[in-house]
Amino acid sequence: MKELQQYYTYNDIEEGDVFLSPSRTISESDLLQFAGLTGDLNELHTSDTFAAKTNFGKRIAHGMLVLSMANGLYMRSNIFRTSVFLGIENWKSPKPVFIGDTISLRLTIASKRITKDGKRAVIGMHYEVLNQNDEIVGDGLFNRMITL
Repeated sequence: MKELQQYYTYNDIEEGDVFLSPSRTISESDLLQFAGLTGDLNELHTSDTFAAKTNFGKRIAHGMLVLSMANGLYMRSNIFRTSVFLGIENWKSPKPVFIGDTISLRLTIASKRITKDGKRAVIGMHYEVLNQNDEIVGDGLFNRMITL
């Protein structure tokens, strides 16, 4: 596990390096604000009565909320001074996230390459969102571009 510091450069990282972000607890407010912002008012996220009758037994966080929070946890980690989001591959949400769960991001450098112009690099980052029990609740590959 690499120590979080104030920004790394391309030459500071290697494939296989692992970083662990700070954590954050999912709140009622997070769900309601995300539902309002996105218009995703599915009762599984907004109604205790409805959610109680599902296999989950209670409301769950939106999968896209967890994905967005993973990005925020990456930004809080200050791994690179700046990076540009290029895309996500194979995102999965294998377990639900509930109000009151605390999540963190385990980020593994999956790949790195310098672009043809030699001014930038593309970094593949395997994101694993972990809950307070170290269970993976979100998983996928983020690709980002950094300047050299």
